[in-house]
Amino acid sequence: MRYRIAASLIGAFVLAAMSVSAHHSFAAYWHMDRTVTIEGVVTRVRLVNPHPEMRLNVTEANGEVHEWLVTGRAPGFAIVNAGWTADTVPIGMKVSIEGNPSRREGARALAAGKITRADGSVVWFGGGGGIPQG
Repeated sequence: MRYRIAASLIGAFVLAAMSVSAHHSFAAYWHMDRTVTIEGVVTRVRLVNPHPEMRLNVTEANGEVHEWLVTGRAPGFAIVNAGWTADTVPIGMKVSIEGNPSRREGARALAAGKITRADGSVVWFGGGGGIPQG
């Protein structure tokens, strides 16, 4: 009997620890008080959990091309539920993305919300357009 109670308590603590570590604060990784805009060509889109990802080739003012990692502000399932597919922002499309820069010094990474496509239409990677920030 004692063994079953101890095993149940250990299991409860493990589950609690897993759920706490699975949730994270965007403010820990991103400057939520700063907004930057980058323009580039989409090279990859992954509609995954916990957050969707996009990669962009961005041409800097000096002509150098750098890859940027763009993380969605919403969970992957919320993006998909909002109607996102692989064709929403296809590979090869030039886009402008507004988001919060990484706290890691020198990182080319952004937590994105608003994405403006080449035709001027806007889609959201979370935090707007009816897609909650996660």
